[in-house]
Amino acid sequence: MSYRRIYSCAIVVLASFALLASAIATTGKSPMLISVDSPYDMGKTIGNIKQSLLNNNFRFLREQTLKDGVDGNDDPRFRIVYFCNFAVAYKAIQIDKRIGFMLPCRLTLIERDGKVSIHYLNPALVKGLGNHRLNSLCDQISSALSSVLEEATL
Repeated sequence: MSYRRIYSCAIVVLASFALLASAIATTGKSPMLISVDSPYDMGKTIGNIKQSLLNNNFRFLREQTLKDGVDGNDDPRFRIVYFCNFAVAYKAIQIDKRIGFMLPCRLTLIERDGKVSIHYLNPALVKGLGNHRLNSLCDQISSALSSVLEEATL
C-alpha cells in the first residue's frame, strides 16, 4: 500500500472520529460503540449475520479480512462485514451529505480465545450532527441493527 493511500485513509479515519466525538458530546450518554457477543464460531456467526441482514432489508456488500502485516496472510480472527439498506441511505444522504462517513454500515467481528464479539458504531451518534431530520432514520437503523444482531446470535 502506498504512503499516499495510507495517509488518505488516516485522514478519513481521523475526520470520522472528530465527527463522532462531536456527536458524543451532544448526544450525552449514547455509547460510541455497541458490542454483542455471539455464541457461535466465526463462520457460523458470519453466516447468521448475512441471513439476518437479508431478513431485515439490508444488502450484504462484502466481507473483508485483515491482512496480517508483512507476510500478507489473512487473520481469520478479524472480519469486517459491509452492508447497506440503500433506500434508507439514499434518504439520509438527501437530508445531510455528512452521513456518508457512516456508509456503508459495517460490523467488525473479532475472535478472542474462541469467542466471537461483534462491534459497530452506534447510529444514534448521528443525531449529534445537529440535523434533527436524521433522527427518525437513525432510530430506524438502530432498531434494525439490534434486530439483525439479536436474530444472528440467538
